[in-house]
Amino acid sequence: MQNPYVRAWRQRRSNQRRESGWLQALQGWLPVLALGAAGPVIRPVFMAWLEDEASVPMGVAGLSLRLGMLLAGAMSIGTYSALVRGPERAILDPFPAHPRALIRYLAKRTAWERASLPVGAAALLLPILLAGHPLAWLLASIVAAGGWFVGLMAGFTVHLGSVWAAESPALAGILNLIRGQNPQLQAALIYGPGVALGVGTAAVFGASEGARLVLTGQAWGAVLLVIPLIVGLVAFIPAGGLAERYHFRTTLILAEIDAAYAVEERDPEEARRVYLEWLVRLLPQSLHLEFLKELRHGWRGLRSWLTGAWGLGILGLVSAWSSEPSSWGRSLAIALAALVAIACVGLRLSTTDPLWLDQTLPQRRSLRLTARALAIFAWLQGVILPPTIALLLRQGGGAAASFFGITEGAALALCIASACFSPLRSRGWVPYLLSGLLLWGGLVGGFAV
Repeated sequence: MQNPYVRAWRQRRSNQRRESGWLQALQGWLPVLALGAAGPVIRPVFMAWLEDEASVPMGVAGLSLRLGMLLAGAMSIGTYSALVRGPERAILDPFPAHPRALIRYLAKRTAWERASLPVGAAALLLPILLAGHPLAWLLASIVAAGGWFVGLMAGFTVHLGSVWAAESPALAGILNLIRGQNPQLQAALIYGPGVALGVGTAAVFGASEGARLVLTGQAWGAVLLVIPLIVGLVAFIPAGGLAERYHFRTTLILAEIDAAYAVEERDPEEARRVYLEWLVRLLPQSLHLEFLKELRHGWRGLRSWLTGAWGLGILGLVSAWSSEPSSWGRSLAIALAALVAIACVGLRLSTTDPLWLDQTLPQRRSLRLTARALAIFAWLQGVILPPTIALLLRQGGGAAASFFGITEGAALALCIASACFSPLRSRGWVPYLLSGLLLWGGLVGGFAV
């Protein structure tokens, strides 16, 4: 019998194509073309080893490992969004359901919606092919696609297992140690994507070693390339059984988490507390209310994006913590990519606003977009400051000042683009991502070479 969820999904897609046409559907693949165009630009930064024939195997292994980890991380977050906080949960909860069929549908839908990720990785790796290394390009693309696959398949099992962990008395002590200020039940769900990323990283590392062995003439290394495939398939086996026991139990866990936050916010002081609120008094009086609304919206609804900026900043710090001149260009490329990713929060702010609210309440759009751009610019500082400090300590004021100036300029351009495209809601993603990727490629090619 055909999966009813898949049948309904296909019907929705068919209706959308009739409504908007094929051109609208193909726009989601435009970033792949932008990545293909950016490949030659970033070659001097990430693929300098192409100039030395002997360094190609190790270079392919290192680059494909990083790309595979990136795709595994993206899919671990994507499966979390589809399974735990997806919009379909509220629709399906009141009705009888088939959890096993539902999980298979979510896996297919998530894979379809994010199919551009491995294709984009292959496009980004095209300089390897153009340099006359077709086998190296193919192997690197396979490793990156392996990270995408294992992140997809393992993500569902890990997130469903997180619901069990959240209620397990045996794990309560550990969760209390790591939960910080979050409710205990939320701790397991918060760290679920990290566990899925760990599984994906281990599998991708084995595959990248297989690519290196094949390129050094050891054909048996091709066996290691299937590690992500095997790990992903094995990891997905328990997903059906876990779904029957925990998928709809997740709704109760989420309700308890939301209730815990609601209790905390009954304290007037806690309700007013928000990240970077002290910046409000530095702005003109006319922007105070709108700026504070954007800060509160971001901190309460999209907190992982804001804290993620500092996580990516730490990644840039690690890359910049070196006295080698090449570390400046490498850290710049990483920071600019992180800025493009985090500045997407402006579009998320728009899409999480109820549409009727924008249509019915009077507002000055110019004030709102200005406040949103300023809020995004403030949140982006978490990406910029850590690597700037590292460069200041390791390479001196000149390197730090040039890095700081370029990244702040990019942050300004991105926050304006994100705010200006945000009124388009979901349609704003394509023009924003295209402009962000072009900005990233242009600056990396112009300054990091």
